[in-house]
Amino acid sequence: MSAKMKICISLMLAIILCLSSVGALACTAIYVGSGMTAGGETILARSEDISNSYNKLFYVSPAGKHVAGEVYDGCYGFSYTFTKDSYAYTAFSDDNGDAVGGECPDCGGTHAHTPYEAGGTNEMGVTVSATETIGCSDALYEVDPYEDLGIEEAEITTILLSESASAKEAVELLLGIYDESGCCGGSGILIADNTETWYVENTTGHAYIALKLSDSMAFAQPNMSIIGLIDLDDTENVIASDNLIEVAKQAGTYVGDEEANTIDYVASYNADQEANARMVNALKYFNAAASDEPVLADYTISNVDAAGNIVPMYTSIAPEHAFTVEDVIGYYHIAGIGSNRNLETHIFQIASEDGPTDTVEWVAMDDACYSVFVPYYPMLTTDTYDGYKLSTLPAEFTEEEPADAEIVYATTKYKRNENGERVPVEGYVALPENWADSMYWAFDALSNMVEAGKADDKQLAEINAKLDALQQDCYAAYDELKSAADAQAATEISAAAAAKVHAAAVELVNAIK
Repeated sequence: MSAKMKICISLMLAIILCLSSVGALACTAIYVGSGMTAGGETILARSEDISNSYNKLFYVSPAGKHVAGEVYDGCYGFSYTFTKDSYAYTAFSDDNGDAVGGECPDCGGTHAHTPYEAGGTNEMGVTVSATETIGCSDALYEVDPYEDLGIEEAEITTILLSESASAKEAVELLLGIYDESGCCGGSGILIADNTETWYVENTTGHAYIALKLSDSMAFAQPNMSIIGLIDLDDTENVIASDNLIEVAKQAGTYVGDEEANTIDYVASYNADQEANARMVNALKYFNAAASDEPVLADYTISNVDAAGNIVPMYTSIAPEHAFTVEDVIGYYHIAGIGSNRNLETHIFQIASEDGPTDTVEWVAMDDACYSVFVPYYPMLTTDTYDGYKLSTLPAEFTEEEPADAEIVYATTKYKRNENGERVPVEGYVALPENWADSMYWAFDALSNMVEAGKADDKQLAEINAKLDALQQDCYAAYDELKSAADAQAATEISAAAAAKVHAAAVELVNAIK
């Protein structure tokens, strides 16, 4: 078995785990159409959850980093030849920098690549947030298995933001790759610009469905399929693989009306799916009267009304009030959504105006419950604050408490025993010695120190009050951004806000360590 195949099998196991309510991965996305927001902007966001204490970087990938004709080799076997010099874009990635000798924490490779770019906006105003990991039943996998050399979510943002001048172009590029190369795992992906937002799901190797979202709908996506009954004849708003119905038919799972060209996607591809705890909490955040035991119709996307007519995309989610960025930040404080497993959370606020300020990117590192969202104009930003970009040694887990580490917290890790079973192991995590120079590690330290009970009630109240005050400062920085005259001013305003947030986080940690 090839090393690449072993990697893909490991990924599939991770996907299976993440489908349970206590899964290994717990990313959570949200979309609120412009008709449901107070300012008339589209808001979409995602928290990236993989593991506690796992360094994440935030930076600007410069224009021309990749050149036309360059062959890009990603983490897991997928290769891509760039068709043009790449656009500039903001991005998050795992740390394979100088401190670790260029070794990728995901695949172990040292070849030039950007491991797991999770989301960002390019200079053309295309925004990508990838991905929400999802899977499928065994029967479907047998019919349309994942491809060893197919695209994996680790490469999607890199390829799409480098190459695409519009959201539709990015969607078509991704789906073309699914057609030609397939994928190495299932996912849900948000792709947007100032004119439209698309949501794409694939749960098998080559079958997929992409929906252009309406302005009058909202959804939550916590590692679950959320596409319900879709009429595929709505070709303006739906792009589906040619084999979408056929794969489900061969697997014996198809639900829909083939003659009417409809498919209930979640019923056909994830029939045994139940709403996880994060979905329950998310729906209640939108509307307190939401059910404690939601059914598919409570949260899935459809374009078919009760009479069978094609209508604009909708869900049954009805927010109690018009949403703001503040509401979305609050959403990422929900139990199970904001947690010490968050690596970063990004919120995109997209206005319909066509210009370099139509998209605002709000960035928080580590646990969203104990972090602060800093605003950026991604199309104007030429560089990010230094504290976001610091490559460091990884955190170290030991069963014995280390004597010389400055920041240490007790935790439980799961390891495989001689029988291959996952068993808990009690131990300690020590953060790298230069933790205070990193925005990620400063907030990781704060979250884990609080979770470990290092702060008493008075200190915890002071921490929350300070974080709230810093968030208000960042709202004020956004007001200042609106008057920024050029890229230099916008870059400096965001950097100053980030520096203030970073310094305060270090101060809070030092007060309780």
